[in-house]
Amino acid sequence: MNKKRIWLVLPMALLPYLVLFALATIFFSAKLPFFTFIMEQIFGSNAWALIGALFLYCVLAGLISAICFAVSVYKRWDALSLAKCAMVVKLIQVPAYTVIFVLGVLFFTTVFTFPFTVGLFLFDCFSLVLSGLLLLASAINAVREGLTEKKTALLFVLLQVVFCVDVIASVVFYLRMKRASGNREE
Repeated sequence: MNKKRIWLVLPMALLPYLVLFALATIFFSAKLPFFTFIMEQIFGSNAWALIGALFLYCVLAGLISAICFAVSVYKRWDALSLAKCAMVVKLIQVPAYTVIFVLGVLFFTTVFTFPFTVGLFLFDCFSLVLSGLLLLASAINAVREGLTEKKTALLFVLLQVVFCVDVIASVVFYLRMKRASGNREE
């Protein structure tokens, strides 16, 4: 993926971190001055406004990701660079997903925080789909370029909707694309 186009994947790459930031703002706004300032001055001490802003960001990230997917397939961007970008995005998101998983388990323990677990799960699923669009575009273009077969590409695309497996699959897919593109050039 061209360095000029990298801004297209930033909204999807940052989504899990923004979810964590929103949680920290909600839970620590009474204790830490930084979060107090954000909560009071930007969101008027209204957690629903913060959640609404997060939802709007998700819509924006979804639109940008869909546009990135459509353009990359239509313009036939390089499959190897798309696979590398998908792998990097997935690896960047691992720390955030780890923290979100731990928080989800902790929130699951009481009736009062259970809705946070459901919300975190839904945001994770949405983020998983968005980051999976990059590998889907890469797989489509890889089949077009003759770097992989349709069955193999379909397998890797399907693995993108399974938590944890998606990261491993994106790394393996990138390595396979790198090997295939290297063999083709020789």
